[in-house]
Amino acid sequence: MDRHRAGDFGAAHALYESAERLSPDDPAIPHLRGVLLHQTGRGIEGLAAIDRAIAMAPAIAPYHFNRANVLIGLGRADAARAAAQHALALDPTLRPAAAFLLSEALARGAYEDARARAAAMIQAPDADAQAWLGYALAGHALGDAHAAIPAYRQALALAPGDTAAINGLGAALLDTGAAQAARALLESAGDRAWGPLQANLGNARRATGDLEGAILALRRAAELEPANAATQANLGAALSEAGRLGEAIAACRAALAADPAHAPARSNLAAALFDTGAVAQARAEWDALPDDPVAGSNALYARLFEPAIDGPTALAAARAWAARHCPAPTGVPAPRGTGGRLRVGVVSPDLRSHSVAWFLLPYLAARARDGIELFAYAELAAEDVVTARLKPGFDAWFETTGRSADEIARRIAQDRIDVLVDLAGHTAGNRLDVFARRPAAVQASWLGYPDPTGLATIDWRLTDVLAEPEEGPAKGPEAPWRLADGIHCYALPPGAPEPVARLDRTEGVVFGSFNNWPKHSGPCLDLWAEILRAVPGSRLVLKSRAFADAAVRDGTLARFERAGVAGTRLELRARLDDPRAHLAAYAGIDVALDPFPYNGVTTTCEALAMGVPVVTLAGVRPAGRMGVALLTRAGHPEWIARDRADYIRIAVALAGDAAGRDTLRMRLRSALLASPVGDAKRFAATLDGAFAAMTAAKTAG
Repeated sequence: MDRHRAGDFGAAHALYESAERLSPDDPAIPHLRGVLLHQTGRGIEGLAAIDRAIAMAPAIAPYHFNRANVLIGLGRADAARAAAQHALALDPTLRPAAAFLLSEALARGAYEDARARAAAMIQAPDADAQAWLGYALAGHALGDAHAAIPAYRQALALAPGDTAAINGLGAALLDTGAAQAARALLESAGDRAWGPLQANLGNARRATGDLEGAILALRRAAELEPANAATQANLGAALSEAGRLGEAIAACRAALAADPAHAPARSNLAAALFDTGAVAQARAEWDALPDDPVAGSNALYARLFEPAIDGPTALAAARAWAARHCPAPTGVPAPRGTGGRLRVGVVSPDLRSHSVAWFLLPYLAARARDGIELFAYAELAAEDVVTARLKPGFDAWFETTGRSADEIARRIAQDRIDVLVDLAGHTAGNRLDVFARRPAAVQASWLGYPDPTGLATIDWRLTDVLAEPEEGPAKGPEAPWRLADGIHCYALPPGAPEPVARLDRTEGVVFGSFNNWPKHSGPCLDLWAEILRAVPGSRLVLKSRAFADAAVRDGTLARFERAGVAGTRLELRARLDDPRAHLAAYAGIDVALDPFPYNGVTTTCEALAMGVPVVTLAGVRPAGRMGVALLTRAGHPEWIARDRADYIRIAVALAGDAAGRDTLRMRLRSALLASPVGDAKRFAATLDGAFAAMTAAKTAG
């Protein structure tokens, strides 16, 4: 044995053979020889030797455990598991066998089994880091990142600096919305050359807004593990957010080459294609993942941007999605009844720097707190400065990130919420799975999504009487609850610049759109080309994240050139993250053009607030009538076009009236803020009244 321990395997093997001839009935000798044969790559011979030892002494647990080690080396995982289980049955205190079974269960994805084994191991007063790490990894894989965090911390306390524990804790912090803490922890691990750690570091940097840092870490992770589809898919997502769409598409295709069935890679590919404006192609990729509820949600969102899709078709698709992915609720809570403040809960992934937040802030500032107790259920990867502004407007705040739909629904029920309001619809990060469980007596949608979600458990959609003028059903799933003053209330962000008149008119009239690029449909761009042809010397400024990508810029210029508009008449700008710089850019725009079939909302309010008139085309679906609603309430229905010819007429007339535009530049902001769109107190009273009326209607049956 001394030679064996010293690594002199040849001499040790010869001594074992000699000893076995001298003592053929001693089971320890073939057992040790079998272990040595396994260590030297002769597993089949080693297994035969250990089996001889077991035949002589079948009740010795370590023999069965080492048999498991040999079998796993031979690729016989099931037999190895059985051997280790037998060893542990013979000696329940044999920690290496317990650790083997824990590792084996984790490796084959048997996370319930792994968690049960680890739970037993950590009961020991001297439980080691491996047991705590296994418990954390299993619970995390089962979706309980919050419970995994203390177990990861205990593993790190027992094994400071352990890479796997640091990586697991970082991932769990990220999954529970503590992205800054995750990033700090992962960066403290130094420049360790381990793919999973570099990948999670990249994901944490992405969640905290450091896209270039994220791309660097994810590229390193991809170099360390070239065949890891998840890493390539996450790299694609980071590149897409940075506007490097061609590179994003390439990364996602590399992920699919490594694993054609990798759903996140296909979904991220679709997202990158969507951002290039290839909306139908993106939707086809999402539709190819019918079992993925997130992909299905994205496909429904994409339908808002497609001119050929009408409302009934979209509604049918939404209801089909809900039937497939949303379980029927076990019951409907009874209304709480009278007494005390009405309890309203808001569920949103966008309580941060996001358009939804900009429209929520005025309501929070103006609402009467004595009438409604407002709860936030926030699905955030990371908080930001806007989150800090939002929080004081709520009476209670609960982080939902990393929590199951059942857990969130239980919390909402415990909070005794009267009206639960979804602010996301089928946009990114939604928690429609919570609404499917019906935790509140009244459930409604507002603000973040201008179409039905398809859920039968959402009672009403808060909508605009001008966006949905037709009389809808008084009752039924997602019945429109029309607000006479609309569903949007706008306030200027802090430090907003004052409107500034354009001084240099030698370059001609400048049209502009600062909307997300997918909103610019083919028919929309063709119409804008007609306007440019009708106004000699005019230019068009387009600003969007997508224009950070050269291929998107080149494709856009080529499209206009095919329509008879020289590329020199277009200026394509990438996104500006600073809100003040974004608003200041309107100083260079004379007339804003509203895209269709999905109108701008935030951009329309911003243009008006900066003194720029907006031309819109009245559509049919609510998403295509946001411009109608906003311009009517702002006092300028004359900028609403009935058809394409009318759109051109209005745009050309505004382009030709420089003096009129100068007057508008100085007056539009005050008119907007004095209108129902800017009257926060009026809006808050109307919205709170709607919540109370919904509760009364539900109570009345």
